[in-house]
Formats: sequence, C-alpha cells, structure tokens
Amino acid sequence: MNRVREGRFLRKKSQLKLYLESGVTPCVISWIECGRWNATREQQIKLAGALGFEVGWLFPEGDNKQQEDPEQV
Repeated sequence: MNRVREGRFLRKKSQLKLYLESGVTPCVISWIECGRWNATREQQIKLAGALGFEVGWLFPEGDNKQQEDPEQV
C-alpha cells in the first residue's frame, strides 16, 4: 500500500479532508496514492504536515522523484 494512503487511513482522513488541511487537490492526492504522480517537494511537505508524519516516512528514498506541479503548469 502507498504510504500516503496508509498514512491517510491511519489518521482516518478522507482525500477531501487531507486536501482541506494540506492544499493538495484530491485529484493529485489520488494520483500520488495510485503511483501515477510523483509528488513535488512542496506537496511532500504539505502532505506530511497535514498527516503528522515525517516526509521521509511518507516518501521513502527512491520514491521522491519530483515532477512539475500540475496545478502550476
């Protein structure tokens, strides 16, 4: 299971609630959880903060390939 999804389940947060707390859209959260999108560093920090986990736990080494933010393109 993807760590973002696992963390979200552990914290009992929906994608909508995570969006409201992190500012990362539900679409991007879904893409990250499905492995279709590699979170930007900014998204990693926002998601980790909203879930209360270290960035390194949510995005283990090798999983932190970064892309341009689709919301900024």
